[in-house]
Amino acid sequence: MKIKEMSEEKRPREKALRFGLESLTDLELIALILQSGNKKRDVFEIAKDVLKQSEDLNKMFELSAISLMNIQGISKVKSLQLLAGIELAKRSLKAHAYQTTIQKPTDVLHWFQLEYGTLKQENFVAIYLDTKGHIILHCTLFIGTLNESSVHPREIFKKAFEVNAYSVLVLHNHPSGDPSPSTCDIEFTERLDEISNTMGIYLMDHIIVGKNRYFSFRQEEYLR
Repeated sequence: MKIKEMSEEKRPREKALRFGLESLTDLELIALILQSGNKKRDVFEIAKDVLKQSEDLNKMFELSAISLMNIQGISKVKSLQLLAGIELAKRSLKAHAYQTTIQKPTDVLHWFQLEYGTLKQENFVAIYLDTKGHIILHCTLFIGTLNESSVHPREIFKKAFEVNAYSVLVLHNHPSGDPSPSTCDIEFTERLDEISNTMGIYLMDHIIVGKNRYFSFRQEEYLR
């Protein structure tokens, strides 16, 4: 059914204004973002295909403009509308992390998973914090398989001294989606822990993120 054929109180926009966005179903929310269909397909038919391609939102953060434009009725503009909403969610979580006090690694976990959990290449990221747990800086130190030939642990702590950090929280992603640590991951983390103790910079944690899962070396007591 086309939106204009629906009773006014059931239209996504009017329903959202009256009861809030949380009252909308996944289908209605996507339809609201898309705004309209075309001559061949109404907006709900298109929204159903978006839901199908995203596996009921499970893979929403993995969608690309090209994959969306393969759906009949999704133009370049409409694909960007959807992707802009996804990007805004990621930036909101990052902005919140920068404004809050990081007391434990899981305080930034949602940001990590959204931004890095679905990447196709391994990214190694360091977050540097001050004595109050506020983020001073976060940066991607390298992209590729984790090993000391890619980046030496001392380079991580060199940056910590440059920004006068009290502690460092590191993470990387596993493109396979499985965050279980490899032997190399474990050895690398042990080396990080050893150097952090020598240099007097607290290693808060090393987190591996995958698809909707994570592994914390601190929680699993590899770090003490």
